Amino acid sequence: FSMKAKKKELIVISSALGFLFILAVLGIYDCPLDRIFGIPCPLCGITRALVSLIKADIPSAFFYHPLWPVIAVYAILYLLYLSGRINPSKKIIDIAGWILCFLLIVCYIIRHIKGSPVVQIHFDTSLIYRLFRLIKNAMD
Repeated sequence: FSMKAKKKELIVISSALGFLFILAVLGIYDCPLDRIFGIPCPLCGITRALVSLIKADIPSAFFYHPLWPVIAVYAILYLLYLSGRINPSKKIIDIAGWILCFLLIVCYIIRHIKGSPVVQIHFDTSLIYRLFRLIKNAMD
């Protein structure tokens, strides 16, 4: 990464996170994967966890996503890397990212096994399901 590319990525990521944060605080953000397909993603609950943190409700933050501290630390370190305030090798950043992805997938599987309401699959409320129902009803 050149410094110019890092700054551009920093601006894009910071802007996107800021926008999502505002939507979350206003209560108008839903996971696109969950909304469209009815399948929550491994990050589902992280927005609600961060909103819970803002409200100083730590137990709820862990309920919504038990890995929120790991995600938060990685995000902060990655933004510091992009801003040039810390300078680890790109390889270390990539390895940390892959470890985080692995942890997210393991956590996602455990949450499904334990039946967490945060990651329940619900095709019947998805946009795709409703679209197919609408088409089927129109054809009947």
